[in-house]
Amino acid sequence: MIQTPRQIHAMRNTRSLILSLITGLVLAVGFSAACSDDNSGNAVTQEDPKAAEARRDVLANLGENVIFATYVEFEQKVQVLQTKTDAYAASLDSADHEAAKVAWSDAMQVWQRAEMFQVGPAGAMGAAVAGEDLRDQIYSWPLTNGCRVDQEVVEKDYADPTAFASEAINVRGLDALEYLLFNAGTENACTPQSTINTDGSWSALDESELTKRRAEYAHTLAIDLNRSATTLREMWDPQEGNFLAEFSTAGAGSKTFMTSQEALNAVSDAMFYLDKEVKDMKLARPAGLSECVDDVCPDKRESPWADQSLDHVRQNLVAFQLLFSGGDANDPDAPGFDDLIRGMGVEQLADDMNTRIAAALAAIDAVEGTMVEALADDPQSVVDVFDATKAITDLYKSQFFDVLDLEVPNRGEGDND
Repeated sequence: MIQTPRQIHAMRNTRSLILSLITGLVLAVGFSAACSDDNSGNAVTQEDPKAAEARRDVLANLGENVIFATYVEFEQKVQVLQTKTDAYAASLDSADHEAAKVAWSDAMQVWQRAEMFQVGPAGAMGAAVAGEDLRDQIYSWPLTNGCRVDQEVVEKDYADPTAFASEAINVRGLDALEYLLFNAGTENACTPQSTINTDGSWSALDESELTKRRAEYAHTLAIDLNRSATTLREMWDPQEGNFLAEFSTAGAGSKTFMTSQEALNAVSDAMFYLDKEVKDMKLARPAGLSECVDDVCPDKRESPWADQSLDHVRQNLVAFQLLFSGGDANDPDAPGFDDLIRGMGVEQLADDMNTRIAAALAAIDAVEGTMVEALADDPQSVVDVFDATKAITDLYKSQFFDVLDLEVPNRGEGDND
């Protein structure tokens, strides 16, 4: 649990208790799933038809217009990234290097939205329903390991892109690519006792050879990312794996989700990313609120080489907002979680969530400079983002779950910060 000088909400407020009573009344008339027996004596899950249809409307919209649309956009950005890293590896020109860095940033901004969408194939195997660990193939943070990337630079296993796809996730993905493209130093991230330092293999690389290898390695990673992005998009694509249909028809023909509530739970589990990864790791640690012995710990930021940590957090917040509100700016009636809440007559909760999300976005937009600059010049501005994000997750972990009768994921149990 993170200890901060700010008030810790240990108990729900009075309005939360009232909403819980409202939820109980709604559940009593059949909004949530109930069980009966079929002719074989097995338990069969039943749902109120109107409530289930409302949930499927939300799932279909989020699946197509938020999650799948983001995967399509990401694949397009990665295709550009592959082209730009190819050009850089061939020329080693500074202009091509800058173009590759811009392409990485563009792809990463899209992926930071996708970080909130670890549902189905992108999710962790054994933790998410139908999870296949595809997220980790694309972005392995916080398992990023600069030393391991440096070791691969020496060993040159990246020379065969096909074989390299089986390497460990911490030497691949967007995070390893950030290190290769944005780390301009000639030192490595390993300890003096590491083999590449004790056997002289690193010191044998002059600056030009190091630049060449990093560029070639970056191109291999872009090829690998393109492959992973295409795989993820295809698994959701209606013309390919069509997980979109499995998701959208939850409880009405889906073989993956027996009820619409189960699929809704999968999304709410993924949205916990805002609490654990964003609030507790991306904000609390560098801001000195957790796991930091100094006033601030900028070295614990998410993006240490490109220094785009605040941009990442903003995209995470945007993604949370898309899931909550329905996400389609061209269709204000596109259903999201807020519509389900309003449909239950608890409009104040929907309004409060929207207000707090907007406040968090305003807080991060008010931060001047990068994470490092802000922590040096105005650390309170980063704390303000933490506080605003916590205001969202406090409401999310209490009233939101209560009203929609959602199950708190295992990693959220016992967390009352």
